[in-house]
Amino acid sequence: MSEEIYEIAILGRATWQLHSLNNEGTVGNVTEPRSVRIIDPNTKKAVTTDGVSGEMLKHIHTEIMWVLDDKNNLCDACKVLNPEKFNFAIKTKKATPKNVEDALEQALKTCDVCDVQGFLLERPTASRKSTVEFGWALGIPEVYRDIHTHARHALGEKGRGSGEQEGETEGVSTQMVYHRPTRSGVYAVISVFQPWRIGLNEARQDKYTYDADDAARERRYRLALKAYQLLFARPEGAMTTTRLPHVEDFSGVIVYSAEPMPVPVISPLKNDYIDEIRTISESIDASIKVVEFNGIADFATKIGQLTNNKPYKMKF
Repeated sequence: MSEEIYEIAILGRATWQLHSLNNEGTVGNVTEPRSVRIIDPNTKKAVTTDGVSGEMLKHIHTEIMWVLDDKNNLCDACKVLNPEKFNFAIKTKKATPKNVEDALEQALKTCDVCDVQGFLLERPTASRKSTVEFGWALGIPEVYRDIHTHARHALGEKGRGSGEQEGETEGVSTQMVYHRPTRSGVYAVISVFQPWRIGLNEARQDKYTYDADDAARERRYRLALKAYQLLFARPEGAMTTTRLPHVEDFSGVIVYSAEPMPVPVISPLKNDYIDEIRTISESIDASIKVVEFNGIADFATKIGQLTNNKPYKMKF
């Protein structure tokens, strides 16, 4: 008999080579890599390291979930990955909720992505907090960073006009030099998934209710876990057209609870984070399980085993 899963945390170290998944922006013809300042927990010194934002990781997870989903279980906006989500249905009058509670009820009954990933509403003003949370993926010092020089050529074009140099067209050079970053390193990744909140309408002030039926909740639970499996096997992000990451490794722990008990989240920036998580879990509650994984395939196998379970349903 499968057990119910209340909460899941994924904590690990991912090795990505020559990627450019997240950047600060472009200044002139130079793209700057994302940088963050942290306190190294092992040395207690302030350091600058590389980062991939939680927004980027959550976007990757959402897109994978969308790919895997039967589009009949999505609202009109999520069928085309419109970031407005269920707010789009209200703006276009395809949904006419009477109040906040009704708006959330309609969204939770309609859409897998809106339920799991959360959304904002303009009128009525409301929010649905995501059941999936990501922190920054932080480079464990040190990350190797480089800026590469490239050139764009337009072959065959010739200058026009007496004042133009050869190789220029109306003052615009056919050759453009630009600079793009790559990074290689080990990244500390943290994420929390709350299956117990799938389908839960938290807008009502008198009583919380589950507005999605059990079949929909279980489907959304499995989709979210499958998206995690692919997230670390195939990370997408910025510049993957020419800087698709060389995915090398992902190791760490899956921490989950079968009863209403928040799971501990200790940063993989710490060298002894796994030992600390085990000690905390054993001292808090027997319902908290710690499953270690070594490698991407091992992670996919062990997180996949949780798909045989069901999302916890709170008794109100």
